Amino acid sequence: MLGVAGCAHVASTKATFAHSARKPLVLTINRHVDTIVHGPDAEEDQVLVLRLRDMTIGKRLVIPSSDVVAEFAALRFGPESRGDTYRGVIVLKSIGDKQVVAALSLTVIASTSDRSYQQTAKYRGDYTFARE
Repeated sequence: MLGVAGCAHVASTKATFAHSARKPLVLTINRHVDTIVHGPDAEEDQVLVLRLRDMTIGKRLVIPSSDVVAEFAALRFGPESRGDTYRGVIVLKSIGDKQVVAALSLTVIASTSDRSYQQTAKYRGDYTFARE
């Protein structure tokens, strides 16, 4: 199995949220990554979606758990990768009508469907999500 050997530069990031009554809070991070690795392509678009059932401000929520469901995809010209393993936490700092602020510390291990390529994506820091 090939592993990632090199580095990556996040070229752009867009964070959005969607929420309505009686539904989970959905946080989405779209980012474009320019990579210098031994992988299928030199750049890719990564999409992370977090569905939060518990929206308590200041509470540390483990990813994955019954409170947070995560999905990750790395889209590129070559084969697509999907998240296999998620390890991390999220803490909601504020929830408003127009934005949500959260501290995120998450490591995702993803691989192609044939398992010929595996990668690690990391999310660290505070993110401000704008309403979709």
